[in-house]
Amino acid sequence: MILQYVSLPPFQHSDLNCSSLVTGAHTIGFSHCSQFSKRIYNFRSMNRIFPTLNLDYAKQIQKVCPKDVDPRMVIDIDSVTNAAFDNQYYKNLQQGKGLFSSDQSFFTDRRTRNIVNLFASNNTAFEKSFVIAITKLGRVGIKTAKQGEIRHECSKVN
Repeated sequence: MILQYVSLPPFQHSDLNCSSLVTGAHTIGFSHCSQFSKRIYNFRSMNRIFPTLNLDYAKQIQKVCPKDVDPRMVIDIDSVTNAAFDNQYYKNLQQGKGLFSSDQSFFTDRRTRNIVNLFASNNTAFEKSFVIAITKLGRVGIKTAKQGEIRHECSKVN
């Protein structure tokens, strides 16, 4: 179990728990505005912004990613320490500043909130657990030939 290493209670192995560790890689990187624009525009609510998204953060994103922005425009996933591999990503989730709804769900979901809180408060625990999780992911195996494909664009099947 990945999380026993950092003295958390054991979890059932699930994609949700493993993903919460591996998405910590989002502490570095960027995204095209089109990948999250539905969170900051056109959401069906009074303020038209996704309800788990921090309103001030949403306004900040809207300045960088206006509705008709150039599709090549990008924004940092971690708006605080975008060039450092650290636990700021988890601190952002605690504040409703997860750029992607899938990331923010790791804090809003009661099954993984404790993991987010631990990693937000303990960078060493995050780093050690990330190494274990990414090592396990690396052992999954690569699909070759007709079993898999190398995507030309990562978000779309060729």
